[in-house]
Amino acid sequence: MDVQLESAKIEVAVEDSPDVAIQGDPNQLKQVLLNLIRNSAESIAERGKITLRAASRRVSLGGHPTDVAILEVADTGKGIPADVQKRLFDPFYTTKPAGTGLGLSIAARIIEQHGGALRYQTEVGRGATFGIVLPLKPTDEK
Repeated sequence: MDVQLESAKIEVAVEDSPDVAIQGDPNQLKQVLLNLIRNSAESIAERGKITLRAASRRVSLGGHPTDVAILEVADTGKGIPADVQKRLFDPFYTTKPAGTGLGLSIAARIIEQHGGALRYQTEVGRGATFGIVLPLKPTDEK
C-alpha cells in the first residue's frame, strides 16, 4: 500500500498521540485500519493527506458512559455525499466500479464485536474522518 500512496502523492501523517491500551484481535483491527486507509486513499485519488491519530475520552458507548480509545483516520478527500451516507454501512452497497460494498459493513461489524463503534464525520469537498471507538483495556485494580 505504501507504493500506491507514494505514487498517488498521498502523504500519510501519524500525529503524536497518548498511549492507549485496547483489547482485541490485532489482525482484525489491522484489517479495519487498512480498509479505512484504502478508502481514504481512493477518496483522495491524487495529492492529499491521510492523518492517523489516537485519543482517549469518555463517551457514550452502548448507552453507557465509557472510557474509550478513538483511533482516527482523517483524509483530505472528496467527502461523502448525504445520499451515500444513508447507506454507508449497508452490505453490498458501493459507489466504486470494482467495489464489493463489504468493506465498511465488515469493518463496523468487527468493531461492534470488540464492544465498540465505527463513527464518521464528513464534509463534501473537505474530506472525511472515521473513528474506531473501542473501550479501554481494564487496568488491574489492587
